[in-house]
Amino acid sequence: MSRYTDAHTTPLIDPLLTPRLSQKPPSACADIPLPVVNWQAIDQTAPTRLDGDLNANAVPNADLILVTWTSAEWSALDHVMLNSSTPRASDDIAWRQKWFSYFNDDTVNTYSEDSTNDPLFHFQLVGISNTLGEQQRVLLVKSQVHLAHPPWIAGLESMLDTLFARTGAKRIVSTGTAGGGAITDMLGAAIVTNMAQINLEKPENDTCGYNHQTFRCETWFPSEDLYQSTQQYLMFAMNQVWNAATIADAIEELNQGQNEGAGETPDASNASASNDTYHYEDLINAPLSPDNLTQAHIKVAKDQPLLTTDFYYIEETERSSPYCFLEMDDAVIAHQAENAGLEYAFIRNVSDPIVTTHTASGAPIPESVRGNWSGIVYSRCGFYSSFNSVLMSWAAIAGSH
Repeated sequence: MSRYTDAHTTPLIDPLLTPRLSQKPPSACADIPLPVVNWQAIDQTAPTRLDGDLNANAVPNADLILVTWTSAEWSALDHVMLNSSTPRASDDIAWRQKWFSYFNDDTVNTYSEDSTNDPLFHFQLVGISNTLGEQQRVLLVKSQVHLAHPPWIAGLESMLDTLFARTGAKRIVSTGTAGGGAITDMLGAAIVTNMAQINLEKPENDTCGYNHQTFRCETWFPSEDLYQSTQQYLMFAMNQVWNAATIADAIEELNQGQNEGAGETPDASNASASNDTYHYEDLINAPLSPDNLTQAHIKVAKDQPLLTTDFYYIEETERSSPYCFLEMDDAVIAHQAENAGLEYAFIRNVSDPIVTTHTASGAPIPESVRGNWSGIVYSRCGFYSSFNSVLMSWAAIAGSH
């Protein structure tokens, strides 16, 4: 499922989550950049950078907030919205210098890699023209707070309340990586919903007074007008980075990790104690088959809830009513947005689909092996799949009327 943000993660993560925290794809994919966005192919124009409305004194006014979390997601967001005319390498970070940072003490500074204080978020501002020719001011946000690490839900709620108060925005959309909720959700698919359910377990989030509740935005749902052309002409086909060669390398990584961990603990429930060797036929199901990844797809899941958790979770079986995706923040956005009178939607990409529970011979695959495999898929593909959900977010905003 969805990953942790980059801030504060090192001493706090479960070891099986380590692969998904990679900031760039492994070498098998690292030489493939995100492509130039050919806006002319769909008779559209790129978002406009609103530099003149930004300064190091305040968060600017905006009509809509578009927020994401990890560095891979952030890079894809910047690429599509601000720098789509040149390819984007996975290890390129020079673009960050044009972003601003908002701190807990209500100060705003230009972005710095060497900042001694942790900001609540980084931001930039763009204009996106809709189908009526009206420019919408969209605040791009890279969150530095998250449900699964300090300052926990209180930090996330504070960031959202600050954004709502400072920008005067009427809508908020989240975008980024997520876990698949159904076996039909292919790697790299982008999904939109207006509904979120929350299920928190960490004691640090016991202050949540709306745990296990479900939220639905009943007054707005993004337009679908530009989805088909965006899907057909702009989205990234995941078989470019997830194919026979990269799958073989990923399986070797999984097996090497299993073998290196064997014997470290006598606990038989620990995945690292397994000496099992896994093969293509054990791990590659429909969502991960390159044959199904020649075209990334957009899925509209109106009134189908996503699931927000503060713990690592992979869907195991097909539910009669599956969640449209699994992630770690969106239901909090829904709750805070409703309190503040904002409309909301969630547009995420399937960076780690449902993975198999049994090998080809029928042997069960330990939960933590499934977690490691899911993390390996994410670390190699999350940068590219994020490109798709940012493009879908652009289409949802530009298609509005």
